[in-house]
Amino acid sequence: MNRRWLARPAVGAALTSAVFFSLGLRAEGPPALRVLGLSAEGTWLEAEKSHLSIARAMPEPLTDASAGNEQDAARLVLVGFGANPGSIALATRRADGSALDALPSVTLSPWACPPGSTSTPCWATLPLRLTLDRLDRDYPAAKGRALEAALGGELLVEREGRVVTRFRVGGPTSPAFSAYERLRAKLRVRILRVSPGGAPAIGRDAASAQRLARAEVAAAGRLWAQCGIDLEGPKGPDVEVVDPPPTALIAVGCDAGLPASGGQISLEAAGRRIHVSTRPGDTPSVVAERLAHALRGEGLRAVLSPNHRTSAGVAGTVDVLVRNARGALASIAPLPKLALSSDATLEVCLGEVDLENGLTHFVESDAAAGTVEERALIKAFDDGDPSTIDVFIVPSFDQSGRIGESFIDDDGSAIQNTVIIDRAAVRAGPRSYALAHEIGHIFLDMPGHPDDYGVDQSSSLMDADAADASVFGPRRLSLSDCERALRESGPGAKIPLLEPWPLADKRSLAAPATSAR
Repeated sequence: MNRRWLARPAVGAALTSAVFFSLGLRAEGPPALRVLGLSAEGTWLEAEKSHLSIARAMPEPLTDASAGNEQDAARLVLVGFGANPGSIALATRRADGSALDALPSVTLSPWACPPGSTSTPCWATLPLRLTLDRLDRDYPAAKGRALEAALGGELLVEREGRVVTRFRVGGPTSPAFSAYERLRAKLRVRILRVSPGGAPAIGRDAASAQRLARAEVAAAGRLWAQCGIDLEGPKGPDVEVVDPPPTALIAVGCDAGLPASGGQISLEAAGRRIHVSTRPGDTPSVVAERLAHALRGEGLRAVLSPNHRTSAGVAGTVDVLVRNARGALASIAPLPKLALSSDATLEVCLGEVDLENGLTHFVESDAAAGTVEERALIKAFDDGDPSTIDVFIVPSFDQSGRIGESFIDDDGSAIQNTVIIDRAAVRAGPRSYALAHEIGHIFLDMPGHPDDYGVDQSSSLMDADAADASVFGPRRLSLSDCERALRESGPGAKIPLLEPWPLADKRSLAAPATSAR
């Protein structure tokens, strides 16, 4: 679930096998032009009933034996173009319509016409790929037959400078995705300042910090486009630069969760003195309820959230987050000359967030609950929407070797669907893609890594320890990964993190037919 320092590469992906492009028909005149897609499996599909998608597998060198069998690639077959098909070019556009990539000329060769076709001869391209970035596009095995593409964007087929047809780029075309052209997630990004009013964790100022954070989300989104998942949405992610929260959380039981033996909790909350007695045998939850009642009696708001038991704990602890009557976080402090808890067994801790010495992160023993400092940070900014993925960017963690971690949706957990990365993760950029990896733990509902339990998969985005800055590096998602993300986080999940986002009506994308020779 945590992301250690890895040098991760930038790779691309490509065109799915189930692809078809078509033109409308002229009412009269020469035979209508059609452009079809032919998958590696030999399937013909219509563009109006499908879409292109970003492929996931490594490009393979073409040989006479493999020319028609490359995974995630498809030929364009031209029908009705006559003995001289003319100059055919391809171009891709982003979702906003801006130009992205182009192949000014594609190689054509004679090809068998589709069943039922009366127009001969037909022509075909080499197996074409759409890629996530230029690294994969320019890989020698695919160079000259690959274009960089974007989820939600489109591919244009041009003949002698005129657009013949265009079609959208969407999600996988496997049966599991048949109801979904594209999916989107809601990300809420909070960039922490080192101290109140201080410098942000990344960038020189708030504006540059927000630009860097949006670029990081966009980079992660290019990887998850392999699964047809958009991380930015129509308006982009919600990004803010914020101060560390004040000490407003009380952890009843700290980490041990021991029952009380009798004593008193004493503290000051928003200037009010609070005293709560503990009785022998009281559990942390009972004491937390009693404390919340006392706080509410002083006109304050108290929100209780239980935590999972740590491996060394007796029971789960309970956090109490305190706000004033207006909803702002209320500062909490010990009373002078009084212990926070005089109970010999039931500890009480204050959730202080001090980022100047690095965020104290969980280890294996307390991974299910998180540290008190992590809980104080995350719960202070909780928006109450479990379908939102919260991303925190902090200056650093308190121990070297970690640049990111995630909290997945687990029954009974007070922290869910949350990612924390640090400045080092952002600086690592395409060498790491820590944000995409940590989001993967959430989408896949997978706390570990595939290579923790089986054969190492160095090219997988979810690999634990691969480090390769080339096209072979660990940034790829398999179709089974995509289908698991749909199953665990899609519209049918217990807490849907992914919602359908249909592509534009394909009928509106159809270009006027032409039969120019």
